[in-house]
Amino acid sequence: MITPRTTRLLRVPDLQTFQRAIAGCVRAGVVAARGTAIVVPSRAAAEELRRTLEQRALFDGASTASRALGLPDLVTRDELYARLHARLPDAPPLLSGFEREVLFRRAARQAAAAGDEPPFQVRPALVAQMLALYDELRRNGRTVAAFDRLMTGSLEPSAETDRGAERMLRQTRFLVSAFAIFEADVTSSGRLDEHALRARLLTAPAPAYRQIVVTISDQAADRRGLWPADFDLLARLPALERLDVVATEAVLAAGFHERIHALLPGIEEQRESSASPPPILTIPDTGSGETGPRRAFVCRDREEELADVVRRVKTDPRRTTRLDRTAVVFQRPLPYLYLARQVFADGRVPYQATDALPLAGEPFAAAVDVIFACLTGEFTRTAVIQLLSSPHFVFERDGRPCTAADVARLDGALVAEKYLGGAGRLAELAAVSAAHAAASPPGRLARFEWPLTLAASVAADLQAAADAPTASSQIQMVLAFIGAHERLALVDDRHLRARAAILSALEMLRDAHAAFDDGPLSSAELANSVRRWIEGQTFSPRTGAAGVLLLDARAAAYADVDELRLVGLIEGDWPERAGRSIFYPQSLLSQLGWAPDQARLAGARAQFFDLLRLPRRRVSLSTFTLEDDAIVSPSPFIEDVDVDVDVGAAQLTIERDAGNRFARAFEHEALMDDPLVVDALSASARAWTTVRLQRAALGAGEDGRFRGETGRRAPEAYGVSHLERYLECPFKYFAARVLRLPEERDDERWLTPLERGQFVHEVFCGFFAEWQRRGRGAIAADNVADASELFEAVAEAHLATLPEGDRALERTFLLGSAAASGLADRAFAFEIEQGIPVLERLLEHELEGVYTFRGPEGDRAVDIRSKADRIDLLGDGTLRIIDYKLSRAPKNDRALQLPVYGVCAEQSLAGRHGRKWKVSRAGYVAFKEKQPFVPVGGQNTTIEEAIVAGQAALVSTVEAIERGEFPVRPDEPYRCAWCAYPAVCRKDYVGDE
Repeated sequence: MITPRTTRLLRVPDLQTFQRAIAGCVRAGVVAARGTAIVVPSRAAAEELRRTLEQRALFDGASTASRALGLPDLVTRDELYARLHARLPDAPPLLSGFEREVLFRRAARQAAAAGDEPPFQVRPALVAQMLALYDELRRNGRTVAAFDRLMTGSLEPSAETDRGAERMLRQTRFLVSAFAIFEADVTSSGRLDEHALRARLLTAPAPAYRQIVVTISDQAADRRGLWPADFDLLARLPALERLDVVATEAVLAAGFHERIHALLPGIEEQRESSASPPPILTIPDTGSGETGPRRAFVCRDREEELADVVRRVKTDPRRTTRLDRTAVVFQRPLPYLYLARQVFADGRVPYQATDALPLAGEPFAAAVDVIFACLTGEFTRTAVIQLLSSPHFVFERDGRPCTAADVARLDGALVAEKYLGGAGRLAELAAVSAAHAAASPPGRLARFEWPLTLAASVAADLQAAADAPTASSQIQMVLAFIGAHERLALVDDRHLRARAAILSALEMLRDAHAAFDDGPLSSAELANSVRRWIEGQTFSPRTGAAGVLLLDARAAAYADVDELRLVGLIEGDWPERAGRSIFYPQSLLSQLGWAPDQARLAGARAQFFDLLRLPRRRVSLSTFTLEDDAIVSPSPFIEDVDVDVDVGAAQLTIERDAGNRFARAFEHEALMDDPLVVDALSASARAWTTVRLQRAALGAGEDGRFRGETGRRAPEAYGVSHLERYLECPFKYFAARVLRLPEERDDERWLTPLERGQFVHEVFCGFFAEWQRRGRGAIAADNVADASELFEAVAEAHLATLPEGDRALERTFLLGSAAASGLADRAFAFEIEQGIPVLERLLEHELEGVYTFRGPEGDRAVDIRSKADRIDLLGDGTLRIIDYKLSRAPKNDRALQLPVYGVCAEQSLAGRHGRKWKVSRAGYVAFKEKQPFVPVGGQNTTIEEAIVAGQAALVSTVEAIERGEFPVRPDEPYRCAWCAYPAVCRKDYVGDE
């Protein structure tokens, strides 16, 4: 039996009247208000509507200022179903989203086992998509039988000749089977889901609400709107006396008027008139350089959009609006809510926001994700180090907590041992380190015993969770791991809210598996299920209590504001991209009630033009040109504004803005531009700036201590490669050789560049030593085959000492392949070109001692500690210096090694074989160069000129080091992108990279 009721459509011309009409629907009295529900699109919209209703009741009408205000229930669609269920007597409990997903996963598995196998692998994300398809089907008022009949009838005729149709037909049969099993499982569970709840509500004896006010459109116009099944429920809900639908004329004209009459036959219409003048549209004053008016302010990116808002709030002389009556409206809350923390704080403009933020962006979610990264990645070095160093966890062994120093030692040990992952491998390393610690004398892994054992213990605990026999026990062990190691000190309310949401999700997932499907999950399935749920959840922390309002487009419709700035007007945001089904094309789904894209586009355009008339005073538009350094196009709605304003359809008065967009409004601008405005800075920045200014006033602005000077340093023994590092960047030398800071190393699955270089040198040294032992001289065309054979034998002997994973790669690198020559071929090609007899080869020859070098101001003795890859003593009484490079030859302006080796060799080898030696040739055998041999100094510089230049560079470099000059001066600024010392570098002295 349907209760007699009043069903009205309230047609309003604009959003100000829309808000007034909603307030008018609420009947006087607390009891009447509590029997009323107002359906809104989101919690942020509910918060803004609450503020607007309070504003209108308490301030717009003086006669009601002393009365208590009774507010109705302000609910979203999902909350409406929850409230209706809560007011339903003796109702079975509702299935949670976790329980429904677990039930559907089991149904999908049973459908495949029964013979209806899907044409794809069923994964957690696909389970969620299939469940969403089922829900949309039922919300559109269609049954599984109707789905089967329409889809099968459309696909069967062409399935024999069309592979795509055949695949979708198999998919349909699988989905129909899974849907049927799922519905049966829901019924047998003794609980309700949304669809069963609708049927039960229609027979409810007690009233849930006396009045419901719908302020959103349908799904065809808005993805947060109501479905046909929702309108059907509202039309037949027992005890409902009044149903009001409030919509603007623009939304109704976009197609909702025709659809609402079809959804609620016999609905009465009532028009509301507007009593508010339209706002002024503020447009940029482009001067006379452009033809035609430009309606939107164009910024570089989203951050600059917010910066422009702050600048106008602080510098516009015509501005009289209170901050809490000013709104910034966006379609997508992110990244605006994150950017606002920096931009508004820098401009010292307060703001407030109530929009939902992604739960996945909270620090505790990242901490939990690190745990699952360990499981899915099988405890790679990166994952283990991230877990042990997470500030959200505390790991102890024998009562001693793990420190940052312990983690650093562990990282070094894992790198040295080339650890690639695996809890078993970690346990082996821990056992070896314990044995080394117990040995006398202790072995090389002895000092890593404590962190390795701790890491192995942590990995074993998590591996036990992954190996648990049931899904519920797997999740419970993860929860126990979090509880055992969680750090709860120094947390705020926001952290606790996010933590409670994530732990609650894990507990609900555990209980759902325990109740309905408790088979074990793989690590990937477990991690993906938890991650997808976290990524799909939001929470709404209140940011600020006063200031500029930051609102999404749907919540803005319920806000009472004086000034409004629409930001982010780019293609893809205004309008939002339409969601597509991953299972079927729109042409098939339209048979089942899916709305066409044109209806969603028309609804989005109507909502946009409604927002233009929302504020009481001014409205302005903003777009930008770059998103992540990619060019984006403005929203097509901006062009619509151009047309509509010109023909008077929007009925907005135009006001040109001639404000100074370059006026200083931020703290950083007070520092960057002249004159400095110290009073505009925060207390800490003001104190720091004052010190800097005082130093400059005292003539200390050029004090070398602030440009990398440390004072005189005593001479020492220098490695030539270290001096080349100074030429790359003096500060890099300072960090490595003076401060002795370790370089951060990446997780290498193969040999590191340093390890590979050492390996190649060992192979070549072994080859030439054996070649020389056999009495062979220079490599020429007549003996290159013998040399290649010997080199291959020596290389294979060295390759056998490498881990199996490294051998194939290093073999190709040394010996070459059908696609490219190896390093040996390049070295032999160079030797054949020379054709000079070799008296002796000095391999890995040490050059240690004090040598004399000629600098710009005369001779200078320098203590050198270095080693030359190879020095050939040739039959003509000259020396040939060779250095092997795995990549490319160094640039001429910092190629010190070969010139220095030449000077040192001439001095140290004098008298060897009864001769005085002179360098005749020096160069690099570089694997990645086009030529087999790259002479030092290049093709246009003689060896004598290269040696003179090298000596001068060496002496200048040594003298700069001994003067203590270590400025940040990379020879190529792009080196900063992968520098190993960014945390200590004064990088602000470096230009753009």
